[in-house]
Amino acid sequence: MSGFVARLATAADNAAILALMSQPQPSNGVQFAFERLPNYFDSASVTHQHPHTIVIEKQNDKRLVAMVNMGWREVFVDGHLQRIRYGADLRIDKQFQGGRVLMYINRAVRDCVQEDWYQSVILSANDKSRSALEGGRAGLPIYRSLGTISTHTITGRKALFTPHKQIRRAQIADIPAMNAFIKQMAEHYQFLPRYDFYQLTHHHPYFNGLNIDDFLVLFDDEQLVGLVGLWNQKNFKQTRVVDYNRTVAMFRPIYNWWSRLTGGFVLPAKGQLVDYIALHSPLTHPKDSDSFRHLLHHAWLEVRQQQKAAMTLTLADTDPRLSVLADFKTIPLTAYQYAVAFKEPLLPILDNQRIPYFESGRL
Repeated sequence: MSGFVARLATAADNAAILALMSQPQPSNGVQFAFERLPNYFDSASVTHQHPHTIVIEKQNDKRLVAMVNMGWREVFVDGHLQRIRYGADLRIDKQFQGGRVLMYINRAVRDCVQEDWYQSVILSANDKSRSALEGGRAGLPIYRSLGTISTHTITGRKALFTPHKQIRRAQIADIPAMNAFIKQMAEHYQFLPRYDFYQLTHHHPYFNGLNIDDFLVLFDDEQLVGLVGLWNQKNFKQTRVVDYNRTVAMFRPIYNWWSRLTGGFVLPAKGQLVDYIALHSPLTHPKDSDSFRHLLHHAWLEVRQQQKAAMTLTLADTDPRLSVLADFKTIPLTAYQYAVAFKEPLLPILDNQRIPYFESGRL
């Protein structure tokens, strides 16, 4: 037999899945591999509260040639808590791209989603996937754009700033206020996850790598007005530089020489990992840029104390707090966000006044 079969992944598939995940993804001048060593299923429990990983297998030799995760996570949609599927980690072996494998993935996703819709994000530089999925070809789902988001890798500060508001590390006693703050922010941000920070005290897999004192809390007159976590994901999720384009490769030695002199970000050699901290729940009221500035500058000081080279966060391009990033040296990576369904009436009509929310550590 030379056909394919779709099935749910098992722990025995880990090595084959890791091989698929190591394939480079296109970006601006750099090819990255978003790896999930040593166990893909650990990282899947961070991107999804209830993972649902589908693999495509060749029938004749049982070789895994593709995968996608269509798991659930609880997020606030128009201020109301919903369980929404998130389509992520789509990978197709290079040898089978452009063939029938996409059809098998599509069938499996359709059987999984049925009469529902799901979220998806595609890198803006990934023209091949976007053209294949956005085109509305017969049998493929309908992709409705929800705008763009950008993951910003902060590599330094352009100007010094000394936070003067009350910022400190969170304690267990702060958890009720932190949980209440998430619900307050759900009035402003679309797709904000439902976080129960008590799960930090039980080492819940959704918070893998985080403790309560990894979070910074900002108060104003005893009122919590800002929150951010410093998330070192290196034990289960890595970003590796696979290659540079010709221009970047040519200027990399000069750039790195200058960065070492000024204490800036050094571009890793091909094959090396990017050493960074992901920012978990970088939240303030969307109009409170002053508190957001305090949080980011304080977070940067903490990141440098940990001897890390960078920190990342994801903001929608409609987020008014984007102006704060002018204080920093950043490398943006833009992506398109979508609501996806197999029938037009199933696509949601959303309040477009709310600001789409994604975390770099859960993309």
